[in-house]
Amino acid sequence: MCGDPIENGELIIKDGNIVEIVTQSGNDDAALDLSDYLLMPGFINAHSHISLTAFEKKISPTDSFVNWIRALISLNSALDDDSRVEGIRSGAEVMRHSGVTALGDYVSDPELLSVIGDLGFRSVLFLETIGFHPEKAQELCENAEEVLLRGNPSSICQLGLAPHAPYSVSPGLFRSIGQLAQQYHCPVSCHVAEIKEEGRFLVLGDDSLEGLLKERSAWDPKWQPPYKSPMQYLSSLGILDRLIAVHCNFVSDDLDLMAEKKVGAVFCPQSSEWFGRTNLMPVRALLDRGITVALGTDSLASSNSLNFLDELRMADKLLPDVSRKEILTMATFGGAEALGLPCGKLASGQKADLIGFRIPSSYSGPWWDVPFELDRREVDFYRVDGKPNVLSSE
Repeated sequence: MCGDPIENGELIIKDGNIVEIVTQSGNDDAALDLSDYLLMPGFINAHSHISLTAFEKKISPTDSFVNWIRALISLNSALDDDSRVEGIRSGAEVMRHSGVTALGDYVSDPELLSVIGDLGFRSVLFLETIGFHPEKAQELCENAEEVLLRGNPSSICQLGLAPHAPYSVSPGLFRSIGQLAQQYHCPVSCHVAEIKEEGRFLVLGDDSLEGLLKERSAWDPKWQPPYKSPMQYLSSLGILDRLIAVHCNFVSDDLDLMAEKKVGAVFCPQSSEWFGRTNLMPVRALLDRGITVALGTDSLASSNSLNFLDELRMADKLLPDVSRKEILTMATFGGAEALGLPCGKLASGQKADLIGFRIPSSYSGPWWDVPFELDRREVDFYRVDGKPNVLSSE
């Protein structure tokens, strides 16, 4: 994902890192022969809620986003721990078999950090925080800092912070999270401009989301709308710089601001299709401005599949003005850039997170079409940190 394809090359790995790529084989007896494979960086799922995997097919799409949130809250509160963990592990298997080697996941319950951290992905685990009432800000930040002080859950995982959305986090909490992120050098991610109600709530000050907040005993009667778009609002709070912004369906007027602040955007194709959205992230315009765009699966509460090959194919369907090579860049190097991970391309010094597709000798098409083939459900080769495969089919 950083140059022309290399045929008959040799990739040299040491201690989990790519040391060198050469075009002449050294005839090393220890070399693994993948001469009939397309070898490429592993896919990076830059936005997921893997702890919601147990809700597969338990929520139906609805025209009302607020009603979807209500259904999700009800199911989530009733789910037992064993079922949640079982769902997490089954979701991880689907991701792994479809080539995901790195993960950016939102985690609302810190007790799940060790479970998700042990899945074997290179990960950024974002502590998801919700709190619109200003009196909750200090307590929520103290809780987050306590988790950050415990340290990363595994050697290939790091922690980040995820204020949920502009309509569910108070201005003071946003500012405090930004300060925590600077203090602990954490990446920050947030759902931004996902629904039109969010824009109306912030720009016009209407009551489209007020009822939901009141139901959750989270409404602040003293709150005043900023009369700004979601991106402009987050910029005014000092949290937009290098933010990993998820969904971004209504940002067409803020592209210059996103480029200036080096915002990374994560597009979730299957989730967008599941909701039947007609306003989608303007991916072509973002790419043309040099803005990093990544891909994510979201969750099975708002998607039919965690298979990343399905995600690629849905992106191909929804983005007719974006090439397959660009979609693969979004799925690999784009995700690494957004999450700040040392992977996503095959180059010296990068982590050896690799996937491979076995190609028939009769194949004559371009390499970038291989992962999009309709009959492909999983990869044929898989490594994270250069370590032996974990795929049962190998």
